[in-house]
Amino acid sequence: MENINIAGTDDSPKVTMDYAKGLIEFEGECYPENTFEFFEPILAWTKAYFHGNTQDITTVNFKLTYFNSATTQALFDIFDELDEAECENLNVNWFYDENNKNTFTDYEEFSEEFESLNIQAVKK
Repeated sequence: MENINIAGTDDSPKVTMDYAKGLIEFEGECYPENTFEFFEPILAWTKAYFHGNTQDITTVNFKLTYFNSATTQALFDIFDELDEAECENLNVNWFYDENNKNTFTDYEEFSEEFESLNIQAVKK
């Protein structure tokens, strides 16, 4: 499985999807012009990873400081894949800035919607 490494820009996050490390990470702001096109290869990789051979431990880090409503839908699609994952040791971390209440509110909303994932809040 080929890794995905996307450099962050002003309107799209840095994305790291490293099969050997069992690491998926999103960092930065996310409001790309064509959100669904941006997330298409990311979602395809996620589906292939979680419905194939996963690593013994998989860590998914969300370090998003801002995202728009279109990104919210893409994130829900990713969380749906995580929720259905065939992975015994899945760690999902939501990083938040205590000075930005929205980042913690986002954590609360996703953790309520996907209770079985036991998403961990991590203060930056």
